[in-house]
Amino acid sequence: MAQQSFQARFGPPPPMSADDAACRACCGQMRAHWQERPHARLMVVASTPVVEAFGGGVETRYLCLECGHTLLHSTGRFGQGWH
Repeated sequence: MAQQSFQARFGPPPPMSADDAACRACCGQMRAHWQERPHARLMVVASTPVVEAFGGGVETRYLCLECGHTLLHSTGRFGQGWH
């Protein structure tokens, strides 16, 4: 089976609004507890381990397929949570 490009499978990314407003689900995600799972329309873009002085964590960047907003989830000791 031939692989299709991302845009062929999912279509072009949604345009951002003039004020870069996040959708309701993304706004709720930014206020969620750091252990909350990502909402259904978030797609992982990148995941990077982070090394800190007293332990590390993982920073994962998500793209919302609904509004195009980018969210960052960090499990590190100092930046823990949804941003």
